[in-house]
Amino acid sequence: MVQMFYYENHGQACRKILNHEGSPSKIFLFADEGYAKTAPTAHWILKRPWWSITFCKITEITATRRISARAKIVDLGRGNMCIKGRFKEVEDPDFRMYLTTHVTSADFKQGYSMTGTLERGNKKKGGLHLTHFAMLKRRDYLKDDNNNK
Repeated sequence: MVQMFYYENHGQACRKILNHEGSPSKIFLFADEGYAKTAPTAHWILKRPWWSITFCKITEITATRRISARAKIVDLGRGNMCIKGRFKEVEDPDFRMYLTTHVTSADFKQGYSMTGTLERGNKKKGGLHLTHFAMLKRRDYLKDDNNNK
């Protein structure tokens, strides 16, 4: 069952969707075909503290490895947001994730409330490159998936 909240707020502020989804939020990452390196299956956990609306904690989970970083949330307006940060002791430490609430109807039917891209790299050595597509599933859709298994 699809909630009317998403139909009413399609293209609205990302913070509103994140507040509705609750914290922590699980962001699924799908590797881009043009990414030259091997990309392990990974997902990110985004945790926002109650005392700040501009900072968050990102935890990258890949198989047996967990890496955490502090990131800054920048609201770009019109349903878009950017999350910028830097991991420590990683080959490509810098990241920038753009998320939008302007999802296509196909993505919406698959249960996604926000979609976007992830750029990773090293700013000191040459900038950021598109590595993954990022998807945030609806909370009610995740519950239905867990009950059906």
